[in-house]
Amino acid sequence: SDQVGKQAQKACSMCAFAIPVTMFLQRFASRTVRHAPCAWPRARRAFSTASHIPWRISPDEPEFEARAAASILEHGFAIVPNLMSQTELAGLRVTLVSRTEETLSLVHSRKIDLQVGSAAGFNELCLRSPGRFDVPCDQDDIPSDVLDRISRITARALLHDDAVSESSSAATRVQTPPDPVLEACGIVRAEPGCPKQLWHADSVHVSPGHMPPNMINVLVPLRDVTAADGATEVLPGSHVLTNHWRDGALFGEGIVYQNSENSPELVGSKAQPVAAEMPAGSALLFDDRILHRGGGNASSNRRDVAFMSYRKASYRPSAYYEATRSLRTYNHRAMSESVRSEFPGLSSPRGPSGGGASGGGARTGSSGLPQVFADGASGSQVHASVVEAMVEQLRCGTANIGGAYETSRRAGLAVVNVRGAMADFLNCAPDEIVIGASMSVLTYHVARALRSSGRLVPGSNVVLDPISHGSNVWPWVQLAKACDVEVRWLPVVATGECLLDTRPEALATVIDAQTRLVAAGAASNGVGSIHDVRALCATAGELSGGRALRYVDAVHFAPHAVVDVQAIGCDMLACSPYKFFGPHSGMLFGRRDLLASLPVDHLDCQTDQLPCEENCHMSRWELGTQNYEALAGVVAAVDYIADIGVRFGGADASAPRRVRLEAAWQAIEAHEQELKVHFLQGAAQIQGFSLLGIADPTRAKARTATFAVAKEGLGAAALADALCARGIWCTAGNHYAGFWSEQTGGKVSVEEGMARIGFLHYNTLEEIDRVLFTLKCL
Repeated sequence: SDQVGKQAQKACSMCAFAIPVTMFLQRFASRTVRHAPCAWPRARRAFSTASHIPWRISPDEPEFEARAAASILEHGFAIVPNLMSQTELAGLRVTLVSRTEETLSLVHSRKIDLQVGSAAGFNELCLRSPGRFDVPCDQDDIPSDVLDRISRITARALLHDDAVSESSSAATRVQTPPDPVLEACGIVRAEPGCPKQLWHADSVHVSPGHMPPNMINVLVPLRDVTAADGATEVLPGSHVLTNHWRDGALFGEGIVYQNSENSPELVGSKAQPVAAEMPAGSALLFDDRILHRGGGNASSNRRDVAFMSYRKASYRPSAYYEATRSLRTYNHRAMSESVRSEFPGLSSPRGPSGGGASGGGARTGSSGLPQVFADGASGSQVHASVVEAMVEQLRCGTANIGGAYETSRRAGLAVVNVRGAMADFLNCAPDEIVIGASMSVLTYHVARALRSSGRLVPGSNVVLDPISHGSNVWPWVQLAKACDVEVRWLPVVATGECLLDTRPEALATVIDAQTRLVAAGAASNGVGSIHDVRALCATAGELSGGRALRYVDAVHFAPHAVVDVQAIGCDMLACSPYKFFGPHSGMLFGRRDLLASLPVDHLDCQTDQLPCEENCHMSRWELGTQNYEALAGVVAAVDYIADIGVRFGGADASAPRRVRLEAAWQAIEAHEQELKVHFLQGAAQIQGFSLLGIADPTRAKARTATFAVAKEGLGAAALADALCARGIWCTAGNHYAGFWSEQTGGKVSVEEGMARIGFLHYNTLEEIDRVLFTLKCL
């Protein structure tokens, strides 16, 4: 729940309202509440008599709208009890609750494991924090009388500064500022048992000086809310103090994230938080920059609260609901069966030579049973669109770049297109992409550049990943030897799970100010463990004083989840398209300043530049003529994955490719999560079976669907041969990694390794059952 909000993600909304007024009622209105027999009579009497509570504004008072707006400007919030009639409340409750039930029913029926944060949610639903849902609705779902009443209050607060400016600018000219815009509305549901949120604001200040609000959030409980239901606490006056621009501020824009560092003390407030119990139909209106948090629901009731968020017409939040997917078109469970026919390798070959781009039914072996491609870790099957793109490039684009004729232009376009596709795939700029024959070739290329750079001198060190593929080990070992520097190894957790220990205190034992390179895999191709390379890169930068180049091998990780080099914080990252449904080739991301400055070998006919028009978009890192048909295939592979985002991930077909890719990976991860859990649960029941790596189904998200397996009485090669003979295609060996003996206590030698089974998004639960049954029978 530390990652819940973001500036303007926030309908945070909506926290979940419930505001126990108990704290300030007992302080300021104790005579009113002392002998009250129950909560609501007490609260109602308090609201009707405690007129000295400055932020409590009765709708029966003269000019209550102006007074409520003034309270928002001064204190950051206002409470208006009993704003809605019972008839209005009943209509609102029926509409919003029914929409919420329908939406959550769809989530459950499709077995969607919703993650926290609006970016991980859907247009129709997001999980703001554990057990706390936002369900947006249409403006038409809110009675117009209710919207009119609330908008009159918000307009007075939002347009306060504009109205003053207009009236003072010219005595002879009167202009009415545009009405506020209803940015979002809907319901916040807090399930029984949901925990208390952490302090946060909903958006940041946009200038050093305090200005009136740009957005106001409104919460209306649909049923009476008691203290036991949880409380949205607001901190009076903190809408001014959350300005990260002000002198002496001890926080930044992270104030809009829910995290344990945020507190009244952090922003310099000595005020007591105000939490309010409120009868149904009341309203809390607050400046969205105020520090607040939703309370935990300790009751047995669901707490439903309507929310409305208004903004100035001139204000455009950079994000609000960050979701880019529709729940209506999302269905990861239909994916694997639907796409299988699009992979020629999964179908029966046509003709006596086995040729043809596609076949009929599933490929079968001598047993007559369909073959199960369970060797995804060695390489994925190629999508039909990739084959077609490569054939088309060979047919119509066989030439070299730089010519003023069609086929040459097509070759040049293949180069431009692949940079754009991989930039979207990795979330970087197109000129930060380097094309190569393979990840291994590219890594050696970087190692040669580092050797010539003068960065590594005696006394410095490189820190490597003992769980990594050899391509991310041996180039660096040889570099260290050539430069006479020390090789150190990243720590591994002592659980036998082949997982890097990325805690700062563990990393501090090997990374220091003399470290010049930290190279690690995002996931182990041997056993499937996913390493926290984001934490590793951040800590490596701190411990080395920014001197260490952080290199990530994402070859095994890339076909299983989204890769975001900005979020990872790496300096370089390599991957191989043949692992994510494309052709054999290699792709490297490098920070622009590094790619432009590191010394590299190249031909005299090349420019010493990054890709541009002058050099036909060829990088100083790329040698000779490129494999243009492979580049066309890589583009097709990326486009296929993006199309998964539209077909099964809920993305809009017109959305940017990166958005569609992110939606695709969310659907792929959801499907593979089911495969992983199903396999681990079934494998635990097989006598004589064991695996290396994370075996707990509840921790399946910490691994890919790649499993190093063993069966009593069978060696690694014998087990793989037995599985292949029964139609389960897999491999055995050390899989180019050297950790086997150390991680198994000497039970497995580096020479022998283990049998490995790997699944991808086109594998089905039925195939998992087939593999489990076969393992049981061996």
